[in-house]
Amino acid sequence: MGRKLKIIDDIQFFGIETDIGKRWEDGVDHHPKAEELARIIGDLDYLFADDSFCFKFGGDGDNGETLTYLLDIFFEFKDKTGFKLGGSK
Repeated sequence: MGRKLKIIDDIQFFGIETDIGKRWEDGVDHHPKAEELARIIGDLDYLFADDSFCFKFGGDGDNGETLTYLLDIFFEFKDKTGFKLGGSK
């Protein structure tokens, strides 16, 4: 893995739960934007990258579920801080 991005320290500073297993155990709902973006990434991968990542969204533990939890962390941070990726909304 490359160098640690500043956003990682910021996410931890704001106390956002980053343990995916704990988020699942606590029943934390997925952020609607995380679910939407994960599905879009899955569709793009399937259509244009020959299903390179083979994202599966059928249940707990699938790699699509993991992607969605990672995006949950990002969108929770974005909602709490107003963070803008590259100046986008």
